[in-house]
Amino acid sequence: MMGTFGAGNEADAMAPSRFAWQHLDPVGRVLLWGELADWVAQLRDRYQLGSRVPPCWWCHDPVVEELTALMAAHTAAYHVAPELRDVPREDLAAWHTQWLWPTVERLTRISDFSGCQPHACGYIHRPQPVLPGLDALTDGSADAAQTHFGPTSTSGQRAAGPFPP
Repeated sequence: MMGTFGAGNEADAMAPSRFAWQHLDPVGRVLLWGELADWVAQLRDRYQLGSRVPPCWWCHDPVVEELTALMAAHTAAYHVAPELRDVPREDLAAWHTQWLWPTVERLTRISDFSGCQPHACGYIHRPQPVLPGLDALTDGSADAAQTHFGPTSTSGQRAAGPFPP
């Protein structure tokens, strides 16, 4: 289970971020879509990113995740408590150098925009296969966990399995 590391662990009390799509209910998704759409429209216009963040950005799952993370980083840099409003901070510049431009560069590597046109999107979501056997690890089977993650051999190497040491 995501976010659960053991009984009594401090992580058990942690809640998913409001920017975590996979944890949002339908209302939360609608709210985040609205916020993200407005924010990306402003971003595309302000930085003239039309060719690098195409109009169909919202159809590209990996791009949605990257832009959501970028928006969260922007929120952290640009939104402060009222008493800090007039305090100069370097995180505004850092947002550009550490988050904005690297993310914009990465977008073309994580999603193929070559099939996209100004009025049509060529993105195709392709489910990614997983090798058989993962279910045995996630259903609590001690035998499966032993097979894949232990015991080690006399040489100190882990027993053969589908995962690298």
